[in-house]
Parts: sequence; structure tokens; C-alpha cells
Amino acid sequence: MKCLWMEKVCKNERIRELLLVGILLVVAIVILIFGVVNSRKVAIASVDMEKIVNAHPAMQEAIITFQRELSNMQKQLDNMKEEEKVRQQQKIQQEISQIAMKLQDEAMDKVKKDVEKVAKRKGYTYVIDKNAIFVGGKDITDDILTVLKKQYEKEAEQKKLDVSEMPMIPVK
Repeated sequence: MKCLWMEKVCKNERIRELLLVGILLVVAIVILIFGVVNSRKVAIASVDMEKIVNAHPAMQEAIITFQRELSNMQKQLDNMKEEEKVRQQQKIQQEISQIAMKLQDEAMDKVKKDVEKVAKRKGYTYVIDKNAIFVGGKDITDDILTVLKKQYEKEAEQKKLDVSEMPMIPVK
């Protein structure tokens, strides 16, 4: 009987040792995580998204593309007979809405990516719309607009043809 009791105590001690080791591991992990989180600098910036969106070339391109699509659809409508126009009007309105949503989503994705790039370069952890923040956060709207302007001017210049590299055509 004494032997059985000792086996139970030994088993319980092993269980206690395992519990103690488990608790120590959990405490060590919590301390490690807390240290990493506290050592990380959190920097918050704010931006005027309306100003950025209105000035962003992607949004301007989307507006031009949308106007071109509207013009094409209007030409299609003008070439239709009255009864056909009535039937096609709802379909065309749905197409217009879909095109507008698609172009807006694509432009906003580009805007977001550009804001993220600038924020990362400047070391900001979070960027919040200026209308959603009461106090704090550096306004980086002008910084983003400056970077965008330089970036898209550079791209526009690359798209232009360099006249000096064009072949000369002899004139008789």
C-alpha cells in the first residue's frame, strides 16, 4: 500500500513540475511580447484624403476615362431609334454605374498605395484621415502631394518621345 501511495506522489510531483515549467514559459513569452510591443515606436500621421484624391493623377485619369466612356455611350444612344433607346436606357445606366465604381476603386487603390509608400518612407505606423483625428498626428498631406507630383512628372517625361533619338528622314 505504501508503494502505491509513493507512485501517486511521484506522479503528482511530475505534474507539478510540468505545471511550473508551463507557467514559467507563459510568463517568459508574455514578458517577451510586452517588451517587443513597448520597444516599437508608434508614429501617427494624418492626411487630408479629399485633397490627395482630388490631386492624384490616378483619379484625374479615372475621370477622363469615365467621360470618354460616357461620350461613347451617348453616341451609341444617339444612333438608336427612340423605342430602342428606351429599352437600352436602364442597361446603359447600370453599365455607367459599374464603370464609375470600377474606375473609382482602381484609382483609390493607387492613392492608398502611394500614401502607404510615403508613410513607410517617413516612418509612420498609422495614417489617419484628418477628419477622424482630434489631436496629434503630423499632417503629411503636403509631403505626399510633393512626392506624387515628382513621381508623376518623372513618369510623364519618360512617356514623352526624345526627338534627338528619332531617325532623320531625308527630304528631297
